[in-house]
Amino acid sequence: MNLFIASSPLQLFNCVEARNRFHQNEDNHLLFIFKKAIDLEQAQPLLDENWASKAFFKWTACSRLLYGFTLQPYLRRFKATKNLYLGYPYNIRAHFANTLDARVWIVDDGNYSVWLVGQLDKHEGDIWRHPSVGDRLLRRQVSTDYLHHAGFFTTYPLTDSAEREVIFNDFRGVRAEFKGLSQTEDVIFIGSPVIGTVVRTESQFRVLMAQVSAYFNNRKIRYVAHRYEDLDRLRDMLEGLPFEVVRFSTLIELQFLLDGRKPRAVASVMSSALVNLGLIYDIPMTAFRVPKSWIPEPRKDAVCMVYEQLAKDGVSMVPVTGPDLEE
Repeated sequence: MNLFIASSPLQLFNCVEARNRFHQNEDNHLLFIFKKAIDLEQAQPLLDENWASKAFFKWTACSRLLYGFTLQPYLRRFKATKNLYLGYPYNIRAHFANTLDARVWIVDDGNYSVWLVGQLDKHEGDIWRHPSVGDRLLRRQVSTDYLHHAGFFTTYPLTDSAEREVIFNDFRGVRAEFKGLSQTEDVIFIGSPVIGTVVRTESQFRVLMAQVSAYFNNRKIRYVAHRYEDLDRLRDMLEGLPFEVVRFSTLIELQFLLDGRKPRAVASVMSSALVNLGLIYDIPMTAFRVPKSWIPEPRKDAVCMVYEQLAKDGVSMVPVTGPDLEE
């Protein structure tokens, strides 16, 4: 028995790739944790019939508090698990990893994985969590010490060690499915909630997007919004620029395959999908690097780390210029 626990469409996409590559025709089970309805909606194409079972867990203030008790039926059901795949190392995932006698594998979770990989060899840091008195009272097994012995199925450059096995995810499974995919002349911009995380203000965002437009000669660009972005707000901020704001029905890595066609070029501020799409579809990828002074102070190190990794992965980097605009 193999158990896959995912809490985003991207995590689930990587779980499906691992399932199809390593566990064809085995007893594979899915537990999908979701906060919002759109998480579940965008995961739908990946909830196929190749899962022996599919269970769903709504992440709320109450379930976050009481999962040490409410997960007991799941733990009994999956007691015989041999391989446990996790898309995120904390909370419920740690509880399963610390309770089941299973080989643990971590799959990628976008830019968070860049930070995670950078923390693994440190003896102290935010990655290493231990149970509090409250955790013990609520029977939550939250320790992340299991990561010392976990394996990784990843697109990022993580080296093997005596205790850590690393398998490179080259998306060979999904690549085998799109022979004959046609190419359009479209330019796609991958959106993400960058205001407050990568830039400080709406004015900076507007300058950034104007430079994206100029880079592509002011041609029409499809802005594919992140599932948590507000479409109406985006359209207001991009008014007067040649962007068509849309939201795909599933994650972008899968949408091109479902549509049967791929764009001419893809760009973003710093979406991890740039690396994935480059590996899967072999199309030019561009990241627009904002000035360091624009990045909110608590996020500077993490954002710069992601930019460095994108450059190492062969993504073309375009510097954004402009004053430190304030609202």
